[in-house]
Amino acid sequence: MKFEAITIKDIAREFLIYGVLAEIFGRETGFNKGLGGSMHAFFIPFGSFPNNAIVGGSADISTGAALFKLVNSKDGIVVCNIGDGAIGCGPVYESMNFAALKKLPILFVCENNYYATHMPVRECRVDRDICEIAAHFGIESRQVECNDVLAGYDAATAAAEKFRRGAGPVFLEFLTYRYRGHVGPDDNIQGEHTDIRPPEEIDIWMKKDPLILLRDYLLAGGLFSSGELDGIRAEVEAEVEEAFAFARAGAHPKTEELERYVFA
Repeated sequence: MKFEAITIKDIAREFLIYGVLAEIFGRETGFNKGLGGSMHAFFIPFGSFPNNAIVGGSADISTGAALFKLVNSKDGIVVCNIGDGAIGCGPVYESMNFAALKKLPILFVCENNYYATHMPVRECRVDRDICEIAAHFGIESRQVECNDVLAGYDAATAAAEKFRRGAGPVFLEFLTYRYRGHVGPDDNIQGEHTDIRPPEEIDIWMKKDPLILLRDYLLAGGLFSSGELDGIRAEVEAEVEEAFAFARAGAHPKTEELERYVFA
C-alpha cells in the first residue's frame, strides 16, 4: 500500500482491529508483541497510554497525561476510562481533585454497567448516581444513556467544546450493561464464577442494544435502507473474521523475549 493512499479507515483496520485482537490472543503480531495481553495493552502512537489491571489505576495515569498537555501547551484532550467499581478507589478522587484544581483537559468517563464484578452497585453504594461525586470537586458532570450512541456523541462533543475554552475537566457517567458476566464464557461453567444477574434483567437490556437502537433510528429517519445496513454489517463482520483469523495465525512470543522488557 502506498503511503499517500492510506486513509483513516486503513489505519483503524490494520492497526486497531488487527493489533488489539492479536495482543488479546497473546501473539507477536499484537501491539505489545503479545506480552501485554488484554489487561496491559497500549499503543502510544495512537495516544493509548499504558493500561494496567489495577481498578481505578487509569485515573492517575490519565491525569498525569493531561498535566503534560497543559504544561507543554499540547493540543487535544485526555479521556480517562473507569468503571463503576473504580469509584471505590482513592486515587480516582485524588485525580479528580487535582484535575479540577489545575483545570486540566481531561474527560472522566465512568462506564456504569450496574455490576462491580458480581456485586450489584445498589449493594455497595449509598448514592446511586455516580456522576454526582464529581460535582463535589466543582467538575461539570452528567449522566448519559450510553446505549443511545447519539446521546453519547452529543455529550462528548459538548465536553470537548469546554476543554477548548480551558474550562477544566468534565465527568460523564455512561449508563449501560454487559450482556455476559464479568468473566464471560466462564460464567456458564458449573462452579466457575456463576453469573448472579436475573435473566429477565439481561433480556430487558438486550432489547436496548446500541446497534439495534441506532439501526432503528437510521431506518426511521430514512438515512439508510435496510439493505444498505445489512450490507454494511456483512462487510464489517467479514473484516472482523479476517482479523480474528490473523490473530489466531500469529506466533506466540518466544521464551527468550520473556524478560526483555522487564525493568528491575
